Amino acid sequence: MYLLFKYIKLPVFIGSLISPFFFLEGHEHLPVTHNFYSTSDYDGRPLKIRVIDSSTGDPLPARVSFQLDGVDYVPEYVNEHGIRFTSIHKRSQHFFTAVYALKSGILEVGVSDDAKSVSVTATHGFEYIPKSLGAVISDETPLLELNLERWSDLKENGWIAIDEHLHFDRLDPEDDRLWVAMLEADGLNSGHFMLLKGGMTPGIWSRQYAFGKDGRAITETQSIIPGQEYRDSAQGHINLLGLNRPIEPYSTGGMGWPAIVENFPPLHDVLSEARERSGFVGVAHGGSLGKYATAIADAILGKVDFWEISNGFIYQTENWYRLMNCGYFFPPMAGTDLPNSPFRDPWQPFLGSIRTYVHSNGRTDFDSFKESIQNGRVFITGGPIIDLTIDGKTMGETLRMSKPGTVSVVAQISSPRPLKDFGLVLNGLRLETDIKQVVEKGIHKWVIEEAVELDNSSWIAAWGKGTHISAQKIDAMAHTNAIRVIIDGKPIRSGEDQAFFIDQLRERRDYYREKGAYKNDFQRERAIRLFDQAIEKLLSR
Repeated sequence: MYLLFKYIKLPVFIGSLISPFFFLEGHEHLPVTHNFYSTSDYDGRPLKIRVIDSSTGDPLPARVSFQLDGVDYVPEYVNEHGIRFTSIHKRSQHFFTAVYALKSGILEVGVSDDAKSVSVTATHGFEYIPKSLGAVISDETPLLELNLERWSDLKENGWIAIDEHLHFDRLDPEDDRLWVAMLEADGLNSGHFMLLKGGMTPGIWSRQYAFGKDGRAITETQSIIPGQEYRDSAQGHINLLGLNRPIEPYSTGGMGWPAIVENFPPLHDVLSEARERSGFVGVAHGGSLGKYATAIADAILGKVDFWEISNGFIYQTENWYRLMNCGYFFPPMAGTDLPNSPFRDPWQPFLGSIRTYVHSNGRTDFDSFKESIQNGRVFITGGPIIDLTIDGKTMGETLRMSKPGTVSVVAQISSPRPLKDFGLVLNGLRLETDIKQVVEKGIHKWVIEEAVELDNSSWIAAWGKGTHISAQKIDAMAHTNAIRVIIDGKPIRSGEDQAFFIDQLRERRDYYREKGAYKNDFQRERAIRLFDQAIEKLLSR
């Protein structure tokens, strides 16, 4: 049985709502996805906060959350050493405000005049232990200094963290300093901001002031890369990262305005064009969106570079598992899909609450990112840090054996928060294993050391489940890329999964032949021919 994670409908938290936001006709110069609003006329008692890296003693940027007298609180006033950012998804009624402390100085925020006590929580990505500190509010409220301890050495070992799925307007290059500061405070090295059409607004949104190198914001440790999510109501959604100019008509199948009714061009052709425009391209949402998604055909025909398996509120691994069982391997990726589902527990980062880690030797430029993802030393996580080796081979690598035998599998998942589950996946099925559970210096560590007998070429991955996320009513998930084990040079093949995909491809081909929306026979025949090519290629393996 496959480990298949379903959609979860998320609640709207009244405590996170802001005042109504009205969309204006002709909003070319107004961001519709967010605001950086903070009131400037505050004359009350400011609360003073400083966040410190306990290992260096240096200021550490961080997301900070507040409670006044035990009730969640979002300050209206934030001084120049902080950021007050409100995420807006009007159609879904998803509004959430995140506050950041910067490393430039002491953060000051406004508090209610009648408040008696305050609790502050600071968090910096997943590699530091979040910390909370409380105080009684008086006329001389002391400076609250929160020392955060780094518990993970991922950075020192050459790993970088990416949110590859963001939808926020970037209309003014001057605001990039704020975006970069937020990425840094959330422990991210890179954010991919993607244009799209329809959904939250009828027209184009998450607009970028430029594409290609002119639209990128690069610092020594952070980067912002503009891209595009191209969507079709039937074919599905694809992420086009880093392309040098967007692909029109942005969406098809009736999505957005002005609506392009036809299911044309095929996403196969859009993916090809995006690569021509220097893009790094992949299937979004696990290939689960789209009434008759073409993701499997696109993957079989070689047009996919990565496979997005999670947006936090979506975990979808079935298609990815089945593809690997047919010998098609794609590195997994994950990103938040903000401003969708922005709600966060205090310990979570806002950006990158689900993220991709890739080993790049610390390089953060786009070309190094692409190369490193293709090398496959990748895992995705909503909190826990996960690792896997097989006879010394690591994620994305291949172990070759001359004959059937036993391999030594070592997997570990770690988190400063409690863990719920951990396991190995062999060719899409969970292996029964023993798990050693320990807590060392407040860090939960679960370890699997297993001798696995293999008769045929196979793949193995590790996945785990961490603490429950109250704000989103989900658990924090983590998943490694697979390691391939090739025995006697024979490829990884599953007749069952091959037959499953062939049936699915034929069904979807018939849908587009009979019910797909096209202007003419040429368009329809182009779509049908691609399905035929995918079926033929799969049958020939």
